[in-house]
Amino acid sequence: MSKKSLLKIFFIILAIIANVIVIWRYKKGFAEFETVTLKFSIESAVEGNSQLYYCGKEEDFSEDKSIKTALTKGANEISFELPFDCEVIRLDPVDYPGQVELKNIKIGADSFEEEVAAADFVGMTKDNVNAEISADSGTVVIDSANDDPYFLVNIDRDQLKKDYEQSVGQKNLIISIVLCIIIDLIVLYVLKHFNAIVEVPSEIFRDRKIALTLAKNDFKTKYAGSYLGIVWAFIQPVTTILVYWFVFQVGFRSGSVKGYPFVLYLVSGIVPWFYFSDALNGGTAALTEYSYLVKKVVFNIDILPFIKVVSAIFVHFFFIIFAIILGCLSGFTPTLHMLQLLYYIGCSFIFTLGLTYLTSAIVVFFRDLSQFINIFVLQVGMWLTPIMWDENMLPKVLITVFKLNPMFYVVDGFRDSMIYHKWVWEGKALWTIYFWVITILVFGLGTKVFRRLKVHFADVL
Repeated sequence: MSKKSLLKIFFIILAIIANVIVIWRYKKGFAEFETVTLKFSIESAVEGNSQLYYCGKEEDFSEDKSIKTALTKGANEISFELPFDCEVIRLDPVDYPGQVELKNIKIGADSFEEEVAAADFVGMTKDNVNAEISADSGTVVIDSANDDPYFLVNIDRDQLKKDYEQSVGQKNLIISIVLCIIIDLIVLYVLKHFNAIVEVPSEIFRDRKIALTLAKNDFKTKYAGSYLGIVWAFIQPVTTILVYWFVFQVGFRSGSVKGYPFVLYLVSGIVPWFYFSDALNGGTAALTEYSYLVKKVVFNIDILPFIKVVSAIFVHFFFIIFAIILGCLSGFTPTLHMLQLLYYIGCSFIFTLGLTYLTSAIVVFFRDLSQFINIFVLQVGMWLTPIMWDENMLPKVLITVFKLNPMFYVVDGFRDSMIYHKWVWEGKALWTIYFWVITILVFGLGTKVFRRLKVHFADVL
């Protein structure tokens, strides 16, 4: 059996696995949710605290299983996230005597939440201790002469699951079917145009020795003639990191992010972006920079974008080591999750390589494309990727839109490997499928455009 036949079988197996994952993800449904969220609006007369206790039916409340949040004078939007296995909660909405109002009460899990009618919320009350509660027009009014008004609420998890399935189950089923169709169409497209798609990778593999040699020379000659030489390749990114660190942590006094030092959060996110930026800029200009090789009939110009993308990876490895050392100095020792970095490096490499084949071919005929990439892809794209901001800072709808950016997946993966210690299959199955679908499309389109236009490169250059 030929290598091409084996590759076709491999793609078919991947498609089957992807379809199984999508269907399994839908069937898994609510079982994967680990937390329940209770939200409400509260009007507070003074500054104080709101506290929530949670436990099982046979357990007692304790401070160890409680969540406290500060209240400001006036309107407050309160959100408590508690374990999904809890069955009873005690809500202490305020810690002072007087009258307080609870509005817009919602209970949910993950992205699903449902509004709870005030009467139903009061109806769930088991023990009305230290407070008189009445419901009127969707508002729970607590009037107490004691400092610690509270009441108990049962969490009906089965009903919550049922409501979730009725609300979003059909939508998830439609999404799963659409995803399976898209995956299968991509595989059919790859199989139909298989020879054209694998032609460029085959030529790169055939000329891999000369390509790697040219990549090393490209990295060395980039800074030839300067006194510091290749040191400049490291000075610019390090300076950028220091500037961002100073502005956000020293200037804006940004604290830790999810319990991790801001500088570690910043570096783990900006390192893959540095590689993407350097490789895309270099790969886009590959044909114009090596125009003298493009005009040589005997030279295989298919390897030129590959040379640039490989050349950028030398600095990338340095900054990965730099990020690991920074993590160790911050008290976060490496774990086996670090091995995933090889996977995410491969993700960014293949995606960027496919993109550079597309941009390098087009820029020969449309020189303004390089400026467009610098401004709208790299500068704007950097702020659309969670490098200097946290996902919790934006609405979930906006985050979902931002996740359409493939580099979002890579940056998030670097953090999972370096600081969060999460494996790639933990809650990212559909996102992983999406990334590789986009990457295969970009790579296929990029190589196809490159092959179509390559006969005109010498004439234009």
